[in-house]
Amino acid sequence: MIQHVLSGGTTHYNRMIGTVVITTVLYLVHVAARKLYTFRGGFYVLTFFPSLLLLTALTGVNPEFDSNPFYSVWLWLAPLLLVVYVAISMYARYSGKDMSYSVPHYTLLGELWRNLLLMAAMFICVCLCGNSDRLFHYRLRVESLLNSGNYAEAIKVGAKSDDTDASLTMLRIYALSRQRQLGERLFEYPVVGGSSALLPNSDSVRCLFYPESRIFKALSIRRKGRMSPMEYLLYIENNGLAMKPVTDYLLCGFLLDKNLDGFVNAIRYKYNLSSPSLPKHYREALTLYTHLRANPVLVYHNEVLDADYADFQELERKYTDKRKRESYVRDTYGGTYWFYYFYHDE
Repeated sequence: MIQHVLSGGTTHYNRMIGTVVITTVLYLVHVAARKLYTFRGGFYVLTFFPSLLLLTALTGVNPEFDSNPFYSVWLWLAPLLLVVYVAISMYARYSGKDMSYSVPHYTLLGELWRNLLLMAAMFICVCLCGNSDRLFHYRLRVESLLNSGNYAEAIKVGAKSDDTDASLTMLRIYALSRQRQLGERLFEYPVVGGSSALLPNSDSVRCLFYPESRIFKALSIRRKGRMSPMEYLLYIENNGLAMKPVTDYLLCGFLLDKNLDGFVNAIRYKYNLSSPSLPKHYREALTLYTHLRANPVLVYHNEVLDADYADFQELERKYTDKRKRESYVRDTYGGTYWFYYFYHDE
């Protein structure tokens, strides 16, 4: 992501080359520190400090970046720590004091343990200061898999976690669409943002380094402009500019906004409602619509789903406490559109 941002999207990161280059550079920094400063014996590991400081700054990435992917604190903290390190090193060098033998009866085993403890402490600092935001790493992983065309693995990332945001929702929608599973599995994941999360908007919904043009290219030859996702999808649909995936994008957009009437008016012209291959969430939404509307424009019945929805309602009536009710319903119906419709609040 850093390379993509700093290069303006003109280059991409190669894992093998990146691994070799970063490790080589960090080791050369260590070699330079070892030659310049007097850290031996039990303090020899301090010659790795500049390398680990550089690694910490490199991994301390700001997920909400604009043009600079690094946290601004590193612009002054890293140089300050480096100055302190150099000052201590130069003092030890020119004062004639050898820090490695400041402890009496210093044994080889003692030197080894002191070095190991100092190295462990420095690496713990690297881990604490580097970006460990789980959601941010989900997004990076998904985009990396999308870049390689591995959509099946992309939809597995963070599948068992409740952590999500509008950008991750958008990436999952795209990956599911490429796998032709959007209407079948969307609400098995936590989703936020409503229909606004269908497409990137370069602000609250965006990619970190995956080209957003690829997402739009899969839908139409027309650019989105300033239209909302639903306005854009309806425009290209009504003007004959839509690719095949647009149908499921539109239907799921209605479902994300809990617009059952819009969904029903659209799906009856797009799918054979009696087909056994009708996606699961569409069947759930049609069942819900039939039960909620006094005068539905269409009536949909499915013996299995009608029974499941009756069990869903029975489970709701069983618990009066709102939190307990939601918890029990989630355990059984958390992957259904019904749960999203009744329990999801933006």
